Amino acid sequence: MTQATFNFAPRGKRADIAAARSGRPVRVPASQLRGGEAVDPGDVLGFDYARFGMVPPAPCLWPGHPIREGWERGRRLMARRTRPATLAVTRWLALRLAAWQRGESFDDHQITPQVLRSLEVATHCPITGHALGNDAVVVPVDVQRGWVAGNLMLASPAIAERWTAIDWAIAKDALARAEADPEVDVDGLPLRHWRRVVALKSLATPLPHDEAARIPLLVLPPNRLRLVNPIQELQAVLTLQLSVPGWGQRARTVADSLPQALRTEFNLFFNSLLAQALRKGHGDDRPEMRHALAAAWGNEVVMRRWGRFAARVDAELAGTLVERLTREPMPGLVVLRHGEAAVREKLAA
Repeated sequence: MTQATFNFAPRGKRADIAAARSGRPVRVPASQLRGGEAVDPGDVLGFDYARFGMVPPAPCLWPGHPIREGWERGRRLMARRTRPATLAVTRWLALRLAAWQRGESFDDHQITPQVLRSLEVATHCPITGHALGNDAVVVPVDVQRGWVAGNLMLASPAIAERWTAIDWAIAKDALARAEADPEVDVDGLPLRHWRRVVALKSLATPLPHDEAARIPLLVLPPNRLRLVNPIQELQAVLTLQLSVPGWGQRARTVADSLPQALRTEFNLFFNSLLAQALRKGHGDDRPEMRHALAAAWGNEVVMRRWGRFAARVDAELAGTLVERLTREPMPGLVVLRHGEAAVREKLAA
């Protein structure tokens, strides 16, 4: 069984994703080795501040501070050979500093400025729907997995501030309380936001097949997010067929590739999703169509017909269908398939 990562970045801006592939051993970056011995991550971080011509925050500049020592060493060695400090680099250094101060693991070999730059294709916060600016914050989708490639997204500062305190259990409990009293905000968020929180966190949380199939795709997968539930991979791939040109021919190809017993249910579901999306947006504008597709999943008819289709698809068949559907690339979209065993072991650890 495998997993999928969705890459929505323009071809010329796609980051190298080889380091994020499951099963690849994590190596210690050369910058963290000195004379064959590992050095303090704070020292390495300070060196990288100097490498990009930046100054660490004032509290890190006290004499004897590991970041100060690495920064001073970097200034001596780099001299005038510093690199441009882009927005992605600034975020990368800030994330590493925060993780180091909290004692959290951060693999700066897998999570690079290039990876963070690929997240910038997101234009709106996936929870609030508000436009993202330069103050957008990178957060881990599944807080228990932490800072690993395939588990990151951009969020508005207000959502990011509370995001790390929300795990899957907390999100489900808050959604239940919000649905019990829809007119009252729960922990500062309205019902529609909690529905999106649960939808997004479910994509990165291993769930029983039937439970994952019942969750509406109210948030399309952020760029480079690794989906861990096969039925949600299928849900996302089928939905994204409508987000790019040529969906009519692809829909016919999808239907023809399905077992005979699934074709009727698929056509009913797919046509319902299309009809709802067209009511909510215009198909000629790709970002608007993506938002319309996510909103369409809130329709009862769409969910009922998806449920009938998904009830006939087990996890193995879902993985097979995703593999089949992703063989032919879609314009502006790359779906990468990953081995699942290593990821499952890491999640269970």
